[in-house]
Amino acid sequence: MNNQDVLYLLAGEWSGTGRGEFPTIEPFEYLETLSFSGDQRPFLHYEQKAKRRNAGQTDDLPSHWESGFVRLLPNGDVELVNAQAGGRLERLTGSLEWIEAGLSLRLRSTAFLNDSRMVETSRTITVEGDHMHYTQTMHTTGVPGPAHHVEARLNRIPAKK
Repeated sequence: MNNQDVLYLLAGEWSGTGRGEFPTIEPFEYLETLSFSGDQRPFLHYEQKAKRRNAGQTDDLPSHWESGFVRLLPNGDVELVNAQAGGRLERLTGSLEWIEAGLSLRLRSTAFLNDSRMVETSRTITVEGDHMHYTQTMHTTGVPGPAHHVEARLNRIPAKK
């Protein structure tokens, strides 16, 4: 299987729950929808939306929204670029690996725009069949060294017929 075929294992809609924390904020839980779509070129467009869970309340509050592209680079690496609703732009690069049941992406930030607090982020995304697990760390000017930020488990939503 070539890297483009492996990348397309992300394609589809995903939904699930996650948990977040960071030394400067209170821990939180969230609901997430994530979609990846493409047209057989060596990249995918993605959109991620999260709603923060509010214990004991009927409405969950929108909390995060980002959109971007995941693409294969000529050297075989993977690049993720995104724009976030708060104005931050981010570029990460890393590796794409075929694993027995799916894929693993390991990405580290290489550039930020519009957020001087950011020093570094990393994302690890693993897909096994119709199940996705991801984690993200962040390092900001206010927190020394990378710290765990979010982790989620999502399931692929079956395509409508």
